[in-house]
Amino acid sequence: MSIFPKDPASIVDFSINWADWLVEGEAIAAAAWNVEPDAPGSPEALQLTSETTAGDVTSIFVGGGRAGDRYRLTCTIETDAGRTADRSLTLRIMEQ
Repeated sequence: MSIFPKDPASIVDFSINWADWLVEGEAIAAAAWNVEPDAPGSPEALQLTSETTAGDVTSIFVGGGRAGDRYRLTCTIETDAGRTADRSLTLRIMEQ
């Protein structure tokens, strides 16, 4: 799992390329992103917006977070062949 620094005031995008996992001819049918710990409604919560899937790549824009905290960002996909997988990364929120 990778760790990425993020300033609490920045809005940044993260992408996952699934090409190495997908079987030839298989496509992503659905993708969902989640974050832990999740604190919906909190002014310091990590904000997930603009989820997209383009071919073999899933992406999301992320804003907010509280300086000093770490968050686990996970993308779960389902393919048109009925297979599922997830990949995660860790965000460390720090003033930059």
